[in-house]
Amino acid sequence: MSAPKTAIWSAPLIAAMASIAACDIAFGLTFQLQPLIMEKAGFPAWQIGTVVAMGPLGILMAGPFLPRIIGRMGSKSVAMAAIIALFFVLLTFKLVQPGWAWAPLRLLFGVATGTLFTVSETWVLTMSSEETRGRVMGLYSSVLAMTFGIGPVIIPFTGIGGWAPWLICMAFVALGLIPLFFLRHDTSGHGEEKGSIIDVVRRQPLIFGCAITATLFDSILISFFTIYAIRAGVALEQASTLLGVAIIGGVFLYYPMGILADRWSRDGVVNGCAIITIVFGLLITPLINTVLIWPLMLVFCATGFGVYVIALATIGTAFKGKDVVAASAAIAATWGIGGVIGPPLAGRLIDHFGATIVPFVLIGIYVTLTLLLAANGMRVLRPATP
Repeated sequence: MSAPKTAIWSAPLIAAMASIAACDIAFGLTFQLQPLIMEKAGFPAWQIGTVVAMGPLGILMAGPFLPRIIGRMGSKSVAMAAIIALFFVLLTFKLVQPGWAWAPLRLLFGVATGTLFTVSETWVLTMSSEETRGRVMGLYSSVLAMTFGIGPVIIPFTGIGGWAPWLICMAFVALGLIPLFFLRHDTSGHGEEKGSIIDVVRRQPLIFGCAITATLFDSILISFFTIYAIRAGVALEQASTLLGVAIIGGVFLYYPMGILADRWSRDGVVNGCAIITIVFGLLITPLINTVLIWPLMLVFCATGFGVYVIALATIGTAFKGKDVVAASAAIAATWGIGGVIGPPLAGRLIDHFGATIVPFVLIGIYVTLTLLLAANGMRVLRPATP
């Protein structure tokens, strides 16, 4: 059901965003923290990538079951269960030694993370109207960019040893429960029949192609950019801060992207983001040790993830009713697909060709997306079929 424009400031929307934002700080911190701990302990890049990929695999495994589970339990109950699970998984991470023992924990972490993001994206999509959906999703993505980017910025203050970074993660996850108590109704359609993930992907594959592109970009960038920058001669503190600032910079660009998507062209924004990401990716290596890397990385991260922002906005156009939950679950599953493929592949390439390969791997992802869009007439959506 479409919501009026004022729904962008509604109490349920604010509560939904506040909950995922609190947890997102922990996500950003752990995605940066765990590869650095394993790197310091001497694990090879391929093993780091494989362990990191267990999280997205958990997201992928949970995806097909989420529409039915949410339909039976209600989204609010499912979100609370996911947050509680995240808290105890984070505690266990610290209690066991890094290495292969982290793999099953990352799998459980991924199941809970994918569940929480599926619920939150369903809430936001059902609270927005066709006229404002680009801006709503831009605002939602801006909140996530800011909170996710806070994680890497925390590391220079806490270091990667000891309990401090883990306790911060657990504290923010616990805070994520509080806003849910202000969500008085279930916006997911508790008890309704849910759509099919396979069906929504078959009908509009490029929406999910955009999402997979962004998840590959995100998983490789978060897992290996700091390592790449360190090997290129950048200090750990500066490399971690650079990544965090670049991610947070999206806060200032996703909402304008949403305005352009609403008032101009969603297809145009997606195509523009892909092309800019390719061009700026080519400049990372020659500028990595200059001051220009700061604005370059800000735009690079924003446009790289911008295709995901607009893909989310187009879900509300392409799907209605029960299919929105299925599409949100499919989007969460693309995080699994992208994350399972990205880190292990990038890790192997780093082991064989060196860390300088990282920007070119990222460029290649967007070249592929641009070719797929070109094959569909530079459009994200397929024409409606009778």
